[in-house]
Amino acid sequence: MTESISAKQTVSHYGQSPALRGIVGNVVSGLQRQHADSGVPLPHVSVDVPLAHRFEGNVVVLEELLNVWLCDAVRAAAGSAAMARTAEVLITSVEYADCIEIEIADSGSSLSERQKVGGGVVGRVHAVAQQELLDQVHGDMRLDDCAEGGVAVTLRFPRVVSQRMAA
Repeated sequence: MTESISAKQTVSHYGQSPALRGIVGNVVSGLQRQHADSGVPLPHVSVDVPLAHRFEGNVVVLEELLNVWLCDAVRAAAGSAAMARTAEVLITSVEYADCIEIEIADSGSSLSERQKVGGGVVGRVHAVAQQELLDQVHGDMRLDDCAEGGVAVTLRFPRVVSQRMAA
């Protein structure tokens, strides 16, 4: 189910690990508050993260990673105030047996167009700066062009598998 996140949503828990949807909601709410204070229009941000998806790692690190890439997506999608009115950012997650993937996709320009503007380093700078955080949660990251235009960053985090020792 895709929905817009309001600034009033809080972190919920599913089992012992924090619900991913609540973590994403906190990051989106913080961004909404920043934009409300600045008067800069915010693109439409939709979240399609199932309630059952959990994050089994350092939540502070995940929030920092999400914040960097979400801010980047919002900047790219809303190049101007006029663009911000029709721009979109979509946050989704997919859970696999061995990992969980979180994707932040925007309706901005393509990777190659962004690299021309930024001297060929757009995206790579964030990737290098965020590598230490990714290493802390054993995650990795991928940047792709979206078929409809814009860019998607996919953050992939392995599942923590508890192992019991047989006596």
